[in-house]
Amino acid sequence: MTTRIVHAVIAVLVLSGLLLLGSLAVDESAGAAAETTEMLVRPPSLSDAIDAYASRLQVGRPQRYAHLTIFPVFADGVIVPPVELGLDKALKQGLLEIVELDRAEVNRVRLRSRADEPIFIMGGEMLLGAKQDRIVGHDLVVPPGADLVVPVYCVEQGRWVAKTDTFSSAGALVAPEVRKARQQADQGAVWSRVAEEQSRLGAQSETGAFRSIQESEQVQDKLRPYVRALSDFAADHPRARGAVACVGTEIIAADLFGSRSLFLTLWPKLLESYVIDVLDRPGPAGQPLDAVRIKKWLIDMGRAERSRGPSPGAGTLWELRGREIMGSALVYEEGVVHVELFRRRHVRPLRFNRLQFRRERLEEDEEQTIVR
Repeated sequence: MTTRIVHAVIAVLVLSGLLLLGSLAVDESAGAAAETTEMLVRPPSLSDAIDAYASRLQVGRPQRYAHLTIFPVFADGVIVPPVELGLDKALKQGLLEIVELDRAEVNRVRLRSRADEPIFIMGGEMLLGAKQDRIVGHDLVVPPGADLVVPVYCVEQGRWVAKTDTFSSAGALVAPEVRKARQQADQGAVWSRVAEEQSRLGAQSETGAFRSIQESEQVQDKLRPYVRALSDFAADHPRARGAVACVGTEIIAADLFGSRSLFLTLWPKLLESYVIDVLDRPGPAGQPLDAVRIKKWLIDMGRAERSRGPSPGAGTLWELRGREIMGSALVYEEGVVHVELFRRRHVRPLRFNRLQFRRERLEEDEEQTIVR
C-alpha cells in the first residue's frame, strides 16, 4: 500500500511539473507577442480594425495603359462603416456648406453639415473659391448636423482675395505627390510640390493654382486616352474595394476603402489624379511589378507604427509609418473608411556601404525635405 501511495505522489508531481512547463511556455509566447506589440506601438483598440482589414487584402491582376499600371485590391468580409455620402453629392444637394472663418486663415476653414447622415470627405479633395483654393487636410467623417473647423492646405499660393462667399468642389483630387507632401504637415512642402507639378506639365498659373493643371488643354489632351482606357476599372472588378497605382517599377499610391460604393464614387477622381502623376514620366525601368510584390508592400501596413492623427470629425485617424510605407487610416464605427498609402524609401544601415548610404540618404532628403 505504501509503495502505491509513493508512486501516486510521484505521478502527481511529474504531471504538475509538466503542466507548469506548459504554462511557462504559453506565458513566454504571450510575453513575446506583447513585446512585439509594444515595439510597434499598436494600441489594442485600433489593431482590431486595421489589422482585421489588412489581413483580408488580396491583389488581383493589373490593368495597364501606357505608363500607368493599376492593381485591383479586394477585401472580402471586412466591416463596412455606415458612411456613403461624399463631398460632391453633399454640396450639390445643399447638405454641406464650407466657408472661410470669420477671421480667415490659410490652413483652417469652417464646415457646416445639414445632412442627417455622416459625410465622408477624402484628404486631398479640392475646394475652389473663397480667398484661395484649398485641399482638405485629412480624411474626415462629418457627423450629422456638425459645425466643424477643419484643417486644409492652400493650393493657390498667389491669391488672398475672396472670389466667392463659399467653397465649391473642383470634382477632383490633387496628384498623389501633392497628397504625399501634405503628409509632412507643412504648407511650404505642399506649395513646392504644386509648383513642381505645374512646371513639369507646363501648366503655369498667375496665382500658382493647382487647378491650372486640370484646366490646361494640353494636359487634358494627354489625360483623355488614359481615362478612356481605365474609367471602367472599378466597375470591371466587382469585388474591388481599392487600387494600387504604379508607374514603371515605382508604386505611386494605394487607396483602399471599407465601402465599395465609396470606391466607385471616388474612382473618377482617383484615376485622374494618378494619370496626372504619371504624365510625361515613364518611371524607373526594370522588371514590372506583379501582384505578389504589391501584396508584400501592402502587408507593411499591418506592421506599421501608428499614432493618433488630427481629426475634428467622427472616428479616429491613425498615421501609419512602416519600413516601406507612409500614410493614414480612418477608422469609424469599428470599420476602416479609407486607407491611403505612399511609398517610403528605406535607407539601409550605415554598416552596409557608406557611399551607398550617403547617396540614398541624400535622395531621401531631396524627396521628403522639400523647399520650405
